[in-house]
Amino acid sequence: MSGPASGDDVVLWGAGTMRTHRTLWLARELAIDYQHRPIGSRTGETMTPEFLELNPRHKIPVMTHGDLVLTESAVILNYLTEAFPVPDNFFVPDDPATRAKMFEWCFFTMTELDANALYTMRRHGDLKDIYGDAPEAVRAGEAYFHHQIDAMEGRIRGAGAFLMGERISIADILFTSCLDWARFYKLALPDYLSAYQARLGDRPAYRESFAENYPGRSVEEVR
Repeated sequence: MSGPASGDDVVLWGAGTMRTHRTLWLARELAIDYQHRPIGSRTGETMTPEFLELNPRHKIPVMTHGDLVLTESAVILNYLTEAFPVPDNFFVPDDPATRAKMFEWCFFTMTELDANALYTMRRHGDLKDIYGDAPEAVRAGEAYFHHQIDAMEGRIRGAGAFLMGERISIADILFTSCLDWARFYKLALPDYLSAYQARLGDRPAYRESFAENYPGRSVEEVR
């Protein structure tokens, strides 16, 4: 991890999605004094000249830190843990092998669960007016989510209290956000994952960032 950096000029753009929640949650875990611009997807707010200069793909979340602009939630999380001090109860790997194991969890979550399973369901369910109504694709996405979770049960159970042992890491934030997403879609989770999700969801930083990301919504919606 690099030396201490100032959070005074960290700006987190975006609200209302699981992906934006990740960045707000971690910033609160690390006690970063960030600014929040709670713009939403498909509201016109991501199409302004100001925002398109940051991300011409008009996607959220986006983080700016001084002159640095980052546009992918997983990358934002990794950057924040390297650029800012972390508390003793937060895990950051300090050797190549352990770092690779953490990134394995991150890439599994981002590719197999987020992009492949859950976003397929969103693309052809909630966003069917844009991408086309495809009920079979939605069912396949749900089945794929369950298949991936079931295949990883042994590794998840054997990991410890968190995916990297006894301390929370960015892998847990990414993974929990996908479990929340699944519960928004009314997907059943096995008991051991429901307990894990509830334990992560009881963290003060989680609850505070949830309220910031989803004004007017209750954490109980994902329980």
